[in-house]
Amino acid sequence: MRTVIIGGEEVHLEKVQHWHHCVAHLSQPPQLFNSYGPTEATVVTTLERLTPTNTAVSIGKPISNAQVYVLDQNQQPVPIGVPGELHIGGAGLARGYWQRPELTNEKFINIPTILSDFLLDLENPSPN
Repeated sequence: MRTVIIGGEEVHLEKVQHWHHCVAHLSQPPQLFNSYGPTEATVVTTLERLTPTNTAVSIGKPISNAQVYVLDQNQQPVPIGVPGELHIGGAGLARGYWQRPELTNEKFINIPTILSDFLLDLENPSPN
């Protein structure tokens, strides 16, 4: 095994440190990655390698063909470090919910000033 990718729930630093302690005896320990992404984005949108020296766990950076934005209540980008709402876009993003146009219109928004694609508003996660 060379790579382990985890996701689906929040990853706790203590668990990452424990995992690295458990595999430290291996001559080539597997690399550990944290993945993040809702189902609407074909599961993975961001990825972060977790090393034994990590002091925090993040959701990482967007994978190829994915965009991640933190926007304010007016759907404008916020500066780094300023709280906002997470929005994702890119080639892996679904185009809507199957036979649920009202939910699609609520959650999938078009912001042409950011990019000429749709974004998924993750402020309130979608129902199943």
